This record gives sequence, structure tokens and C-alpha cells, in this order.
Amino acid sequence: MKVENTLGLPQALVDAVTLEKHNAEGELSATTLIKGVKEILLTDRHWDDITVDVKDSIWALWGTTTHHLLEKEYDGTFTEERFEETVGSYKVTGRVDCYDMANEILYDYKTTSAWKVVFQNFEDWYMQGMIYSWLLSLKGLKVKKCKFVAILRDWSESESLKKDDYPKSPVYTYEFDVTDADIKSVAEFIKVKVECVEKYREVADDDIPDCSPDERWAEITKYAVMKEGRKTAVRVFENESEANEYAKELGEKHYVETRQGKDKKCTRYCAACKFCSYYKEHYENPNEEEGSLT
Repeated sequence: MKVENTLGLPQALVDAVTLEKHNAEGELSATTLIKGVKEILLTDRHWDDITVDVKDSIWALWGTTTHHLLEKEYDGTFTEERFEETVGSYKVTGRVDCYDMANEILYDYKTTSAWKVVFQNFEDWYMQGMIYSWLLSLKGLKVKKCKFVAILRDWSESESLKKDDYPKSPVYTYEFDVTDADIKSVAEFIKVKVECVEKYREVADDDIPDCSPDERWAEITKYAVMKEGRKTAVRVFENESEANEYAKELGEKHYVETRQGKDKKCTRYCAACKFCSYYKEHYENPNEEEGSLT
């Protein structure tokens, strides 16, 4: 991976965010498995050609620093322990932040935006915790509960006082119980995902199936009924015909504004997007409307 420094930041920061390949040859980490197969394979194939800017990696650096500060072990716990299990031709791996052996609780520390809490967008954390729980279960370590302790880097006290759905503290804990049925379900997910990676490992980049809408963090296109002279929408619809009908009912000076959906993962968070046929078609082709979805 190549590192750019467009802001001319100190070399110490450049060195600190220089990234090594996340997965060793023949390994798939828990956080890798929850990505789309296309993203997994393209990131691996084009690692040496992917470019990141130092300024865009600062929060990741802060997250790493936070983990180092929380590595201390206490009686009845272990931290930063690596687990692995062979599935097909790969080793599935995970590094557990902290496991409380007495209470059978798995902890993971995160740094994230307060908006993740507002939108309750925790599917990736849930799957990560479940894969870790599966790995521990294979070593005879039962996990009854997962707790993700998040430090909210952009938390605002004023927002917390104004909005009911905004987190009331700069630290937020997302937790869930783990059952035997959950372990069985995630084991099947892992098996299927590894099989998919193996299936498309040797095919050309453009022949790998596109990531699913969920894997792309797709936002659907919406249709806002607007009124001349008003900045905010009168009402927002997910169906264009319903929006047009409502605007017609409201009468003169009302019209429909299309708010095109976008794939947030593709446009902001996928390191391999420049090598992806889906991204090129929807976000690089000047003849295509930006953000169009199929």
C-alpha cells in the first residue's frame, strides 16, 4: 500500500499510519470476512497499488493508540489473544481485545463516530463479535455476552442536550447475548463466505460478483416533495409515482426532487474501489448519473 502526504504532515505521522497487509497469505480475519467477496479479493490482489493519504488515516491511528492503552490484563482476563481455525483452504483468524473468563464476556474496544450510535448501525460489530465467539468456542471458551465499548471521537455535549436519540456520553457500550444457536449460525456464515472466496479466487477482477447492497452500505434513492421558496421537503417518499401523485395533490408550486441513493462503502470506505467494475460503472463514468444504483 502506498502512502501519500498531501498536507506535508510530519514524517512521524507518515511512519505511524503506514499500513501492512492485514491478512497474511492464506488467512482471513474476522473483520475481513464481513466484507464482500469482491472487496476481499480486490484488496488482496491490488494491495501494492492502493494509495491512502495520511490525513485520511489519522482516526485509525487514534484507534490503534487506544487499543495499546487498554491492553493491560487483570485477574481473570486475557487481552490481545490471537485465535485461528482452518476452514477450507484458509485460516480464519481473530485477535480478541479482552475476555473475562469468570463472567464469560468478550470485550472489544472501538473508536467511532457518534452517528453510528444515532443510526444504531452495529451489524458489522455484531458479526465480528460472533466470529470471535465462534473461535473461542472451538477452544472450549464459552462466550455468554459480547460488549463493544466505543469511544465517540466526535461526540458533542450540546447535541446530547438537544436530541433525544443522540448518545448522552462520549463512551457508548453496544452489547448482545450469544447463544449456541447463534454460534451454529455464524459457523455456517463463515463456511459459505470462505467457499465464495475460494470459488472466485482465480477469476478475473470484473468477473467477481458485485458486493451486495448491504455490503455496499447502499442508500436507496428517495423522492422529496418540495415547495417553491421552502428549503426543506414537505414529505419524502421511496416511491417516485407516489411522490409525483402527492405533489400533484398539493397543487401549484410543488415539485419532486430526486435524491439519488449512493453506496457509502464504495465511495468512502473501500480501499480497492478504483479496481472495481461496479465502482467504475457507477462513480467514474461521466456518462452515468452519479450515485445511480441497479
